Amino acid sequence: MEVTQLVNKLVTDFPPLINLKPSSVVAISRSEDGWVVSIEMIEKKSIPDSMDVLACYEVSLDGSGNIRDFSRVRLRRRGDTAGE
Repeated sequence: MEVTQLVNKLVTDFPPLINLKPSSVVAISRSEDGWVVSIEMIEKKSIPDSMDVLACYEVSLDGSGNIRDFSRVRLRRRGDTAGE
């Protein structure tokens, strides 16, 4: 599976599992038996947008792009770029 297809599948399949909307895919890497993708999800929508709370999830996928497991690894406000 190509990376673009993999990301598109993840963006479609993952949000319903945790009932959040995706913001962006921030990292992707190949593992021994699949892929590991870091995706930021909008945990809490705020006004202004710079105060949105984003959750970064690390998602493990098999070679076909199916979700094996995931975990939330951090939270941040959209406007907080100090850790990036």
